[in-house]
This record gives sequence, C-alpha cells and structure tokens, in this order.
Amino acid sequence: MGPDTHPNYDAALRLGRMPAGARQSLILDVVEMDGFVSVSQIASNLNVSEMTIRRDLVVLEERGLLARTHGGAVSAATSPREVFDLEEPAFKRRRHRNAREKAAIATTAAGLIGSSETIGLDVGTSTLTLAEAIVERQDLRVFTNSLRAAMVLSASKSPVYVLGGEVRNPEQSVVGSRAVGELANYNLDRVFIGVSGLIEAGFFDYSVEDTEVKRAFITRADQVVILCDSSKFDHRSLARVCDIAGADILVTDAPPPAHLARALEAADVEVVVASVAAGEQDSD
Repeated sequence: MGPDTHPNYDAALRLGRMPAGARQSLILDVVEMDGFVSVSQIASNLNVSEMTIRRDLVVLEERGLLARTHGGAVSAATSPREVFDLEEPAFKRRRHRNAREKAAIATTAAGLIGSSETIGLDVGTSTLTLAEAIVERQDLRVFTNSLRAAMVLSASKSPVYVLGGEVRNPEQSVVGSRAVGELANYNLDRVFIGVSGLIEAGFFDYSVEDTEVKRAFITRADQVVILCDSSKFDHRSLARVCDIAGADILVTDAPPPAHLARALEAADVEVVVASVAAGEQDSD
C-alpha cells in the first residue's frame, strides 16, 4: 500500500500540511506493508521536500523502527548485514563499477563453455563483459535478450539469436510475454544470468520485467551459471530471480562470507572464484 492510498493521505492534503508525527506514522505503515519506502516517491506524494523525508527517516531509525538504505528505508526486521538497493544505477555507471572483477569473472565463465554449445546470455554488465570474452568463438549458438550483447556478438562467426518483445530502456533489454514465450521453444546447454544481489534467500535483480526473462532462461537450461561480483553479496533489490538452489554454479571474484558460503553449500551450488590479479580460478 503506497502513501497515496493510505487512509490518512487525503485528510492530510485537505489540512494542507501533515504534522511530522503523522507523516512518520504513514512512513512506518508503508514500510510495514511494502517492506521498503522510497524517499523520492513519498516526498512527491506528500508534497514535501526529500530532505524533510530524510530527516523523518533519521528520527525513525534512531528509534529503531526502520533501517535507512540508499534511496529510502526498509524494515528494522531486515538482517542488519543486508542492504536493500531500491534504485537501479545507470547502466554506464554499473559498467565501470568493479570492471576488473567483472572482466575476471567473464574470463572464468567463458572457460566453462564447451565446444558447440547452445547458450543463453541474460542482460546486464557482467553478461555483456562475457559476450566480449567469447566474441572470437565460432562454434556456439547464442540466444540473448540483451541488444548490447547481440551487437558485440554480431562480430562473431557464431550465430546469435535475439528474443522478440518490448525493448526496455536504458538497459536495452528485450522483455515481455513474447520473449518469455519464445524461450519455451528452445533447449539451452548453459545459461549465464546477471544479478544485482545475493542473500541467503536467493538471487535478486532490480527490474521485474528483466527478472521474468531471467526465470524463463533458467527453466530452459541444463546448467545455470550466475555471474555475481562480491560487491553484491548481502545485497537484495525489488525482484527475486530464484532461490539459491536455482543455480548450479556461482562465478564470483572473492569467496562469499561464511553465512552465504554455508547456504550455497547446502544448496549444492559450486562456487568458482576468479582471480582478478592473475586471471586464474579456484573452485570449492
């Protein structure tokens, strides 16, 4: 239930200004119902400044009633080691963030691909880096919903198939029921999935639309490989891609912390750690 549907919202607007206590109560109600609150959204809906909402969040956090995150706040019941990423950073910014780590992950992931495989490439910066790592391959068949990856792979002699559907900007991903339905016609040897976060409850992504296609890729693959750099450990976002057991292999750049390592081991997920310095890999 967003703030614009809260029973106190219309009354507050009729009064012209909502008292701080009532505003903070509404914030808590939204967090309780939705699990999180966005500073920009609630500031806009209540016609107050974002600074006012941030001050409210500080007060509520000091009282132990919620936990502030980038762009908003989540319930105080959320594990203190988890970070809720509310807003999807710009693609260009994500592309340059942890670039060395992503390059090492891509090189290691490329080494998993056998001869003459049919693979799926999901959308994201890590999978785009993987596309660059396999562009010289001539023996693959590649299905992707990433227009960026398709353009990179257009220089390859391996055939590349782009799913049909609606283009989501600025990610330049192909999404929607047509893309999901089309994947039902294909059998993939291996699929590579990018994620925005990993917690004990599973793998997460920012976009509901992209996540629907990720799930469709997963259901059609004999092996699911998750590409996730270590900065995303203990981060979650809006949409859960799958639980940990939905993956077969996790390729990352550093060993996961103990609580995630235990969860991955319990789910029988192989963890492959790429060496950023030497381009080598270790697995456990």
